[in-house]
Amino acid sequence: MKRFTSFTFLLAGCSLLLTLISFPANAEGGKKEKNNHENATAVPAVEVVSFLGQSTNNNRIELYCKVKSNCCYNIIVERSSNGKRYHAITTLSDNKQLAEFRFPDSSPLRYTNYYRLKIADNRGNVSYSKTMVVQLYRSKSVEMVSVTPNTPLQDLRINVQLKNRAYIAMKITDNKGREIIKRRNTGNEGVNTFELEGTGKMAAGSYTLEVLVNSKDLLLLPLVKG
Repeated sequence: MKRFTSFTFLLAGCSLLLTLISFPANAEGGKKEKNNHENATAVPAVEVVSFLGQSTNNNRIELYCKVKSNCCYNIIVERSSNGKRYHAITTLSDNKQLAEFRFPDSSPLRYTNYYRLKIADNRGNVSYSKTMVVQLYRSKSVEMVSVTPNTPLQDLRINVQLKNRAYIAMKITDNKGREIIKRRNTGNEGVNTFELEGTGKMAAGSYTLEVLVNSKDLLLLPLVKG
C-alpha cells in the first residue's frame, strides 16, 4: 500500500484550513475526477516538477511552473482569496515531455493569494497541484514571501523576495511552543529560496511556521501535518 502524507496550512488571520497533499512521484496532485473513460484509480501522466511565484515592479505576480509528461495536457491556473473558491486566470497547453511556463497574474489580490494548477490530460484524467501561498508586503525590506512544498523531497520551500539585503529567521514550533526546526540566513536583494530540510519527515501533529525578516516583517502560518 502506498503511503500518503499531507500538510495543511492555515494562514494567520483566516479561518481556512488548506490541505496540501503529497503524492508519490508519479501521481502529482490532490484530487481526481471520475469519468467514463478511466476508472477512479487512474492518475494523470503529468507531474508538476516546480511551481513558484515572484512579485514584479508593475504590481503583478509572475508565476512559473515546470511540468513532466508523456501525453498532451491542458493546465488551468486558478487563484483564490481564501483557498476555498478558485477561479481560472489562464489556460496553458502543451505536449512536451518537459515544459516550462511563465505567465503573469496582472491583477493579484492585495495581500494573500492562493494558486493551484488544474491539470487535464488527454486520457480524461483531472488532478490538482499542491497549493502555493503568496503573501505580498508593502514595507521597505520585503516584496513577497511564498510557501510551497518541494515536490521531490516533500520538504517546505520558502521564497523571500527582498528589496535589499536583510536578515531572515525561519522556524517551526510544535503545539507546545517547542522549536522543531530553526534556520537563520542573510538574504540578498531579489528572490532568495530556502529549503526547510526535514519538514517532510516531521511527525503528524500541529505546528507553526514563522518567517521573520529584519525582526520586523512577519509571516505566521499554522501547519497541520497529517
